[in-house]
Amino acid sequence: MSIQKDKNGFFVWGDYQQGSPGLGVQSDRIDECIDYYHANGFNGLFGSASFGFDQDNLDFLVQAPAVQWLWFWDINLKNIDPLYGLNQLNHFGIHPKRPGIDFSRLPSLRTAVNFWIKSDTGITKSKITEYYHWHYKPRDKSYEGLEMPKNVKKLEMNWANPASLEGLPVMKKLKSLQFHRCRNLNDLSALPRVAPNLENLLITTSSKVDPTDGILDHPTLKSAWIDGNEYARQDPAE
Repeated sequence: MSIQKDKNGFFVWGDYQQGSPGLGVQSDRIDECIDYYHANGFNGLFGSASFGFDQDNLDFLVQAPAVQWLWFWDINLKNIDPLYGLNQLNHFGIHPKRPGIDFSRLPSLRTAVNFWIKSDTGITKSKITEYYHWHYKPRDKSYEGLEMPKNVKKLEMNWANPASLEGLPVMKKLKSLQFHRCRNLNDLSALPRVAPNLENLLITTSSKVDPTDGILDHPTLKSAWIDGNEYARQDPAE
């Protein structure tokens, strides 16, 4: 992350989305920020307590209906309704202290970084193709009932607590799958069912994983790396 304060006292994030700089929203000068956003060709907006964002709503977004990307972290929101007026929003990241979001109401969203909460809805019906999922830790330690985007091509799970993939829906378009810091994960035997067309698998900081069932017998997997070790699918013809 490289967020810099410019000569006018505004926070600029230039390297998050290549060719698409973002401006930090400072709660004590919102109108100035929005004017600066429009005047200087920014495509994204972000907010964090570390950079002056300390309000409980996103009402200012009605003044930026064409924003293309958003990121909000270390926040505590009570109202997120203005999100639903952003018809050009294609990349969105947000922390969990917020109301639930209906992702099906974000028509242009293709990439989401989501700290999941139970009241989130519409993920299956969304148009998300890249999904970065953080901190999924249900009490039953199961993926049962967890929504996934039906068109997802790249999925990254971070800090999830299930031990197996049971309960995950079938994701026919999924090509790339990653697990990071999923310390309970050990059983990948359901992988061919869950991701029948998967090509690339990467797992890190998950030392319990059995690198055999679900990997060596996966029909389309081209690359599988687990904690720095590569595992190749066995070809019956050889």
